[in-house]
Amino acid sequence: MQLLARSRLAALAPLALCLSLAACGGSSSSDEGDAAAPTPAAEVAPFDYDASAPLAFRDTGRANSKYPVVLRDVSFKSGDKRLQGFLALPPGGGKRPGVVYLHGSGGDRGQLLVQAMWLAARGSVTLAITAPSAGAATDTPQGLTPVQGLQRQRDLAVGDVVAVRRAVDLLRSRPEVDPGRIGFVGWSGGARTGALLSGVEKRIGAFVLMSGGAAPVSVYASQAPAQLRPHVRRVLGPVDPLRLIKRARPGTLLLQDGRQDAVVPRGALEDLAGATPAKTEIRWYDAGHELNTVAYREQLDWLVRKLGIRGRVKGALTGP
Repeated sequence: MQLLARSRLAALAPLALCLSLAACGGSSSSDEGDAAAPTPAAEVAPFDYDASAPLAFRDTGRANSKYPVVLRDVSFKSGDKRLQGFLALPPGGGKRPGVVYLHGSGGDRGQLLVQAMWLAARGSVTLAITAPSAGAATDTPQGLTPVQGLQRQRDLAVGDVVAVRRAVDLLRSRPEVDPGRIGFVGWSGGARTGALLSGVEKRIGAFVLMSGGAAPVSVYASQAPAQLRPHVRRVLGPVDPLRLIKRARPGTLLLQDGRQDAVVPRGALEDLAGATPAKTEIRWYDAGHELNTVAYREQLDWLVRKLGIRGRVKGALTGP
């Protein structure tokens, strides 16, 4: 599957932060689903961005050769960051669906590239990106207070959501893409981002969240020093996947989880699944965190159906 970097406890990243603070004694389309109630402006606000800002798209050339699906090495701007991506373009004319792929913690644009190429071989334009948080583990500023550490965690989550929204802007600007048929696939940490995204980004009509989990903010708060708990609730509340995923459009979500997942705790997987709206498809597999062939085949078939993907590219692999 070429999951090139294994995600480590992405579902409980805020909890890990709180535990470290406690140790320091810190203080101070087709088949789109039914319409959902509008997401309150206060919940969307943290993820607002300037959609009129230039994407500053760059294409540095073809990244593969002698393969029927063309892979382009591209980049674009999200805020003040330039994000790297791989854009897969099947041959032929006409408007096609577009799907964004987002890796897990510690990964990059190459982590789900094989999966993105499978879908492109079935007739969809795909864009695998590196999230702006990808270098967070090594780029954390020194000397942060506990509250600043929480704010950084929140800002990283917001930045990743906005990055995917900019990726949607990019796909919708492409002449090959039908702007009304956009999808998203995220694994582990990318699935957590997708849970947030599903509550605020209504241009996406199909979300696949693989091995994604989240615990209630109250759990994070309970692990922090007493004086820090109000800050945990205030700062992390706006980026709570369990709250935002409730706002997703019914019928637009597929959750895929492994019964033997040794990375994301079973309780966190079940918490996220339990917070989803009506008509969500939740599928469990006899697999670990990286899932298995059955899961990937079912995912491809689900995306084909939800986004109305047509055709197969001769000579290209269309699945495992």
